[in-house]
Amino acid sequence: MSANEKTTEKATAKATKKVTKRKKTALRPDEMSAEVIEFITAIDEYKRINARPFPTWSEVLTILKSLGYDRQSA
Repeated sequence: MSANEKTTEKATAKATKKVTKRKKTALRPDEMSAEVIEFITAIDEYKRINARPFPTWSEVLTILKSLGYDRQSA
């Protein structure tokens, strides 16, 4: 194995370690606030009713408003 191959192998191993450290697991439902669960439920219901796996940002805003979101003026 040449010196260049060893250097590449070390760099790859180092990059893999960094990626592994960044990996984060999703919160379990018992770790979420009631607001988060309400939002997730509203999104899931919208997706199911409208047969849309990925709502647009405009649709997400509509869902937020249906939950009572109101932007405060600065």
